[in-house]
Amino acid sequence: MISIRLLMYCVLASGLYLLVLSFVLDFAERRLKLTAGVPEEMIESSGAAAVLVNFLMESLFYVVIPSIVYSFFYYVMPFSGVRAGLAAALFAFALGAAPALMGLSVRVKLPMPYLLFVMLSLLLKLGGCMAVIGFLYSL
Repeated sequence: MISIRLLMYCVLASGLYLLVLSFVLDFAERRLKLTAGVPEEMIESSGAAAVLVNFLMESLFYVVIPSIVYSFFYYVMPFSGVRAGLAAALFAFALGAAPALMGLSVRVKLPMPYLLFVMLSLLLKLGGCMAVIGFLYSL
């Protein structure tokens, strides 16, 4: 049976990690000026509403859905812990984000430093959230 209490701890802890990392990565992106070669009409606004919508979308895909899936597979599969969370994150990244961004890099002329930063930030967000979830399930 899935523990709702443990699931809520995972959502809160991973959500906090995602919030802090999102602010750090947004700050780094602005300081590095990675969007310098991107046309202005392709860059999203950086208002409070856009940041909130982006965080809610990321928390759904990086925190809520992985927490529910991990809690289901925790009882079915014999793995747990930080390494299991990182393995699941690498698996999801290799099958989901990497092929999509590589296809995008061929079709749209975006600066390579920007694409590499986006890939690194996706890996850090997903890997960190899954590591937190795996750690909490190993307790």
